[in-house]
Amino acid sequence: MLELNEREEQGWSVLVVNGRLDTKTVEKFSATCATCIDASRANVVLDLSGLEYVSSAGLSSILGAAKRVQARSGRLAVAGLRGLVKEIFAISGFETVLPTYPDVETAIKNS
Repeated sequence: MLELNEREEQGWSVLVVNGRLDTKTVEKFSATCATCIDASRANVVLDLSGLEYVSSAGLSSILGAAKRVQARSGRLAVAGLRGLVKEIFAISGFETVLPTYPDVETAIKNS
């Protein structure tokens, strides 16, 4: 199950992701990201503090969102990595590809 909530904060779109991001939920995530980015809000923070699990399909969809943001000359940051998701980001090398921050406020301030 995946729950997505979007809000605006200091000119950034914050997409709060809760649950599991895997082959069953990646389509919903990708569609929500595309809508968010295409609505002329090019700066996006993915708040993953509530994400319990991310698969390779999920990582691929996050990378797709980052490329979509980059194509619009925007910025994408990842905030709130914890537990297993943080380990997966580290093992996969995603921490070196995408800027990661401990929380949304820090991400907005430093991106």
